[in-house]
Amino acid sequence: MLSRNEAKYIQSLGYKKQRNQEGLFLAEGVKLVEELLNSSYTIRKVYSVADWLKDNKQENVDMVEVNEMELQKLSSLQTPNKVVAVVQQKKAEAPKIAGRIGLVLDGIQDPGNLGTIIRIADWFGIKEIICSDDTADLYNPKVIQSTMGSFVRVNVWYG
Repeated sequence: MLSRNEAKYIQSLGYKKQRNQEGLFLAEGVKLVEELLNSSYTIRKVYSVADWLKDNKQENVDMVEVNEMELQKLSSLQTPNKVVAVVQQKKAEAPKIAGRIGLVLDGIQDPGNLGTIIRIADWFGIKEIICSDDTADLYNPKVIQSTMGSFVRVNVWYG
């Protein structure tokens, strides 16, 4: 059972100010959460429906079973998936581009475009992206969704 306060708190992570203040972000969907479970990101809590939870239970991650209605309240998607995770943000490491190909992005405002660029960079093996400070926030839910999990393999640095 999900409390009203917990649901409001999770919904608040959709806003940049709250994400930065808490150092957390949301990841929605089976593929994203599976990528995160197999990455170095720290997952604070996973909320999922019973069938997903049964198949993906992990001892070191706090997992909460919710029903479809509760999951819909947590989701920013029009059609909610089976799982939502609250994840600790990572401090980006200074890029190590010497002898490697990297990307430099200036002023990418649309979160969907940034997520797509990160996904394509990952596909091409580009592991370092440097963004200007006016580029969309990496942990914006639309960026995370658009990367389809690729953000766990690409170092995105703002500066």
